[in-house]
Amino acid sequence: MENKGITNVDVVVYALALLGGAEKTVYSEDIAVKCYELSRSRFSWQLPCYHEKGWPDKYIVKTALEDAKKIKNGGLVEGRYALETTKDGWRITPRGADWLKESKSRIEKELGTAASIIPKKKKEDFERTMSALVKHPLYRKYLDNASVQGSTIYELTDMLGCSPDAPIEMIRNKLRRLRTMAELMDKKNIIAFLEMFHTEFPQLEL
Repeated sequence: MENKGITNVDVVVYALALLGGAEKTVYSEDIAVKCYELSRSRFSWQLPCYHEKGWPDKYIVKTALEDAKKIKNGGLVEGRYALETTKDGWRITPRGADWLKESKSRIEKELGTAASIIPKKKKEDFERTMSALVKHPLYRKYLDNASVQGSTIYELTDMLGCSPDAPIEMIRNKLRRLRTMAELMDKKNIIAFLEMFHTEFPQLEL
C-alpha cells in the first residue's frame, strides 16, 4: 500500500478538513470521494473488475471515521454514518483541530500534496467573528479576572448570537465550532477563553 507512513484515520481527518469540516457538517460520501482523490489505493474497491471503475469504497472511509471518533484515538471527529442524509455527517472536533496543526505537514508529505484547510474567506469571516467576540463583556470579564465564573447561559448565548432559549445542542455546536477554528488558526488567547466555558457549563460537553 502506498503512503505507509500514514493511516486511514490520518487521511479521513485531513480530507474532512479540506472539505470544511472545521465549520460545517460534511456528508460521508463527500469525504469518501475526497479520500479516494488523495489516496486511490487505500480507498478503492479491491477486486480488479471494480477497481478499474474508479469507485471509492465508503466502508473503508466509514470505518476510519468511526475510529477517528473514538476517545481512545483522540476524539478527532464527531458525527455518524447513516444511509439517510439528514442523519449523516461529520465535523472536526477541537481536539481534532489541535491534532491537525501537528499532523498536517506529515500527512501532506506522505500524500505529496499541500493545501490550505481554511480558505481565505473563512479566515476573514473568523477574524471578524473574533473581533466582535473580544469586545463582548464576557471576554472583558475574562481579561479582568482570568475567569468567566458566575456567567449565565444568557450571557453566553448573547456572545454566540443565539436566541436566549436556544437548545443546548445548538449552543454547544456554536461554541465547539468557534473553538475548532481558534485551534486551527492558533488563537491561543481565544482558546484559553473558550476553555473556561467547559468548567462553567459542563452540560455543553466541550
